[in-house]
Amino acid sequence: MMRTVSAVSDYSDLPEYPIPAGERLEAHSFFKMHHVQLLESDFFKSCKSRDDWDVIGLALALWGKAQLQDPVATLPVEPRRQAWMMDMPLERWEGYLRRDPSPLYGWSRCRILGTGEIRLMHKTLTDVALEALNWKNHNLDRREAERERQALSRLRKSVADLVSERLAGDRRYIVTLHRWLEDTYPHGNRSVARILEGMEALGTTEYRR
Repeated sequence: MMRTVSAVSDYSDLPEYPIPAGERLEAHSFFKMHHVQLLESDFFKSCKSRDDWDVIGLALALWGKAQLQDPVATLPVEPRRQAWMMDMPLERWEGYLRRDPSPLYGWSRCRILGTGEIRLMHKTLTDVALEALNWKNHNLDRREAERERQALSRLRKSVADLVSERLAGDRRYIVTLHRWLEDTYPHGNRSVARILEGMEALGTTEYRR
């Protein structure tokens, strides 16, 4: 794990956080816990040797709180905002920050893409968040592909019923018509009138079965 947070005088030297502002994980109700890495870390061993179990608990609570932040898996740098997140008086929180190690062990400053805001990041949590985002994007792509497949199937049937089976079997034509309808009528039903309008816009003259 990284070393504890330290003062940074030149913000231009800070790394850019790889997840931009506004990127959220709405369904992110849990995150992957690398428990072996935690149990073998200097942080855990040091807290254990000092009997500082409350610091470990607060650190894990921060990991969970960070999942609800924007961007995901970051924390504000201001102790006042951190104390508010942890629902405790500032003086008490600052007392924990003076512990060695503190609950912020492993967190370091970074710049947020798009806003330039300075926040805290944790390498382990960043890697977990990036993996979760990759899965989110993969699932979105898969759902979009299935939505398009169903739309093309319905459009193919409509063209077959309205015009001809031969034209409906022309995959390139159906995809082109689908894109025209998506661009022209991104919302709303694909009525017969709209489908015929699209076919006319594409210069379709064959209206025989």
